[in-house]
Amino acid sequence: MFSVNDWLDALLLGAFFFGLVFSVAVLLLGIADLGFDSSHIGHGDHGGHDGPSTLNIGVILAFITWFGGIAYLLRDGLDLFAPIALLVGIGAGFAGGYFVRRLFLYARSQETIMNPDDYRLPGVIARVTSSIRENGTGEVMYVQMGVRQVSAARSDKGIAIPKGTEVVILRRDKGVVYVDLWENLVDRPDSSRDPGPMVAQPTEIKA
Repeated sequence: MFSVNDWLDALLLGAFFFGLVFSVAVLLLGIADLGFDSSHIGHGDHGGHDGPSTLNIGVILAFITWFGGIAYLLRDGLDLFAPIALLVGIGAGFAGGYFVRRLFLYARSQETIMNPDDYRLPGVIARVTSSIRENGTGEVMYVQMGVRQVSAARSDKGIAIPKGTEVVILRRDKGVVYVDLWENLVDRPDSSRDPGPMVAQPTEIKA
């Protein structure tokens, strides 16, 4: 299928298979995006930057693969003059590297940066789904980032709270949330306890 007529054919085929095999390997290992930003060379800038590196493993391997494969096909399949085949191969290598980099940029743009404040529990409105006994434990349901969550719950004051009551989460400790009645917090604006910003209205939680 592949014929090797001289050292240049061997070099081009070797580059093609080397790039192809290692491209698959680094994708499986999840390290294709490792590399460095060439714009920082010689400027002493070692700070972080967003997006894939200008040169990374995936881009370099794409260049090698496309260069070797296209140059070999043009030289051996179409009998083009070696310098022309090499020049076209280099252009194809840059095109392949650019295409792979654009894929990395697109994939990175789809990533969602998680904001810790979106998962902050104090101040979240919840509904008791299993009655909280006096000085005991029950269960509450609340909505966070559009997803319903269920957690063991205790009353912050140790009082009994019946099922269906709307409460405010004050804190979490060892997997148990401590809650207080919504009415208690509304009626005590000067309370020293700060439950945090109210992220939902009590009417939004439905059983």
